[in-house]
Amino acid sequence: MMNVKKIGAAKIATAAVLSAAALAVYVVESLFPPLILPGAKMGLSNVFVLLALVCLGVGYAFAALAVKIAVGNLIVGNFSTLMYSLPAGVISLAVMSLLFFNGKSRFGLIALSVAGAVVHNAVQNAVYALVTDTPAVLSLLPYLALIGVLSGAIVGAATYFALKIVPKSQWQRLLDGVG
Repeated sequence: MMNVKKIGAAKIATAAVLSAAALAVYVVESLFPPLILPGAKMGLSNVFVLLALVCLGVGYAFAALAVKIAVGNLIVGNFSTLMYSLPAGVISLAVMSLLFFNGKSRFGLIALSVAGAVVHNAVQNAVYALVTDTPAVLSLLPYLALIGVLSGAIVGAATYFALKIVPKSQWQRLLDGVG
């Protein structure tokens, strides 16, 4: 049997790798202009946050998300987006966590990711409306929801294929120190 310290170290190391990958993709993605609407991004860095959620658990997923958002905005130099991204990321990850752990048999990775993306866009838009006192921006919600469905489906599919390449059982073996 593996000792607890070694399992903890393996999980922390895996979480660090996933966080670093999420951060790198986040920074690279910030170099590209927004999609159809201002601020609309594909969110490919969320593949690694979703992998952390599914393979490591909620706490590690929140840690990966926090690193991605906080350090990513420091690197990119866009501090104003921190106040929009952080609440949106936390709430969307909370929704995905609830759906994943309370409805495992009903929600696949694509559905989880779509739910997270739609919630993220809605919360970010609502925070922007509150901070700027511009309720008219809420009229973008239907378009942002559509973008969330599309980008969430892509992120969910990418996560699904990542788990096909390295199955969850292999992640577990890695974390248990077996192989």
